[in-house]
Amino acid sequence: MDLSNVCWSARIPPLGAGIPRLARLDAVQDAWRRRFGPHAPLTVIADRSLRHQIGRAERSRFDALLASGAMTLAPTADPELLRLARDRRWYVVSGDQFLDLRRDHPWIPGAAERFLGWDLRGGRLVLRPSGIREVPDQQISRAVEAKSLKWPHRIDVRDPAHLRVLRSHWRCSGPRCLRALLWPDHLLDWPTLTAQGAVLCPACNSPLTEAGPRGAVRSLVVSDAASGTELVRFPLCQDTPVLLGRGRLAHGINLEAPELRQSPAIGRVSRRHLMLNLTAAPGGPRITAVDLGSGNGTVVERGEQGAVPRALEPGGEVVLGERDALRLGDAVTVRVSGRRWFADEDLALPVLAQTDGAEPTRLFT
Repeated sequence: MDLSNVCWSARIPPLGAGIPRLARLDAVQDAWRRRFGPHAPLTVIADRSLRHQIGRAERSRFDALLASGAMTLAPTADPELLRLARDRRWYVVSGDQFLDLRRDHPWIPGAAERFLGWDLRGGRLVLRPSGIREVPDQQISRAVEAKSLKWPHRIDVRDPAHLRVLRSHWRCSGPRCLRALLWPDHLLDWPTLTAQGAVLCPACNSPLTEAGPRGAVRSLVVSDAASGTELVRFPLCQDTPVLLGRGRLAHGINLEAPELRQSPAIGRVSRRHLMLNLTAAPGGPRITAVDLGSGNGTVVERGEQGAVPRALEPGGEVVLGERDALRLGDAVTVRVSGRRWFADEDLALPVLAQTDGAEPTRLFT
């Protein structure tokens, strides 16, 4: 059982609480015993952060559960829950659909009957299938991207104030910031938010200044072609071309950067391999890719059934569709993420406070 998920659920008594309640554990345990018998074992796993989120009145019980062995902690509970469920064929009690972990655990849809959620029926909590099903890869990509924004950037895509940050360009003036040197007009990557709403550079933690609207944005994902391991994903902003390759690239993505996942496959990517751009077009923005004379070439893989991969000529340009992919040096794959970061003019967004540069720009005033 994912205790953090249970404690946060507003559908488990006590209802209406705005903070996680450890008391909700009792209702789920009772429902478990009614379904599987009074002596059915239940392994309880919680996120390590849960103790700091529950109210002070429940912390002594939390500590007692931990000391007795009735509960274990993990940095995040989901990976441990899924590992145990996979290896031991256990049930999983959680309201989560685990979309962001589906690529690591492709067995989940085939074991839907072992994933249990909950409902209140006649004032009593009952366990029922949580609704696990097959979902398109684009939907999984959206979930992965939303999670990558929440950590380490602390951006919640469900928060309108945070969307305001996503829809703005940001400039770093840190005197020793390499990322600011490579992107002097505005940073390519998303900024980092503090709990107080400060907007900081993800590389040097310097305060950022707003540098105008981003307009249309799509995210691209770079992966190891053989293993499928994701190496990096990054936003592509309209009319802001991005170079993809190895080494320090002005206005580019360096696949050898130490903060990225590394793969031997990167060695087959040229130093200036590809230029990507998002441009306005009838029917909506489109992504174009140009091979910059790469040594090991670029192959276009169309997503349509029966499509034959074709090599992109040096200097040649191609429009990258939603289901298409580019294979660089027959080793690295580039594809479009399912997430769309289009500006929404109808959404009422909070106005950012103006500063003189001495303090970080803040979301909340």
